[in-house]
Amino acid sequence: KPRDFPFPFTSMCDLVRICQEQGMSLSDVMRKNEEGLRTPEEVEANLAEIWRVMEACVDRGLAKDKMGHELPGPLGIMRRAPDLYAHAQGEDSEGLVSGLMDEMRWLSVYALAVMEENACMGQVVTAPTNGAAGVVPAVLTYYMRHLREKQPAHKRSPPSTFLLAAAAAGILAKERACISGAVGGCQAEVGTASAMAAAGLCAAL
Repeated sequence: KPRDFPFPFTSMCDLVRICQEQGMSLSDVMRKNEEGLRTPEEVEANLAEIWRVMEACVDRGLAKDKMGHELPGPLGIMRRAPDLYAHAQGEDSEGLVSGLMDEMRWLSVYALAVMEENACMGQVVTAPTNGAAGVVPAVLTYYMRHLREKQPAHKRSPPSTFLLAAAAAGILAKERACISGAVGGCQAEVGTASAMAAAGLCAAL
């Protein structure tokens, strides 16, 4: 219930006003609201568990022993993420790809790994739905494995900062629009996931 939170919001206008008045970031506001329901230690532990599940899902989807495996169902679709990952690693070691194409390559590989795990009934994080569950983990994994190490040590963000900002964007979509594919179509799911990932990445950077 909104009254349970120190900084309730249902629109971006609300959220911007709170951030400006309190001198807080999106992640700060979300953290304070979460701490209205549980201890700071519990909040951090829960966020760490979300990241653990996301990262584990990515790694399972990229595993070499799944190369050539067929996804469930009658269509005979083969897993692609493990092969694409191996190919990307080879290109990376040879310095063949850089800039935007490098980013897109890794983001696609990580997202596909999660979605193939979802297709196999593997454990995923609903963010905001299972149908769009690959977007947020892909961008967070890219930040943690490719971008974070390039930041000055004092500016490096933990996964919790990313996840809290992403959650704020997800809440706004749920309150003001729609996150259901059944109601709003694929754009409702993937569009919301993309907004969540963008908010998280901006907060982390």
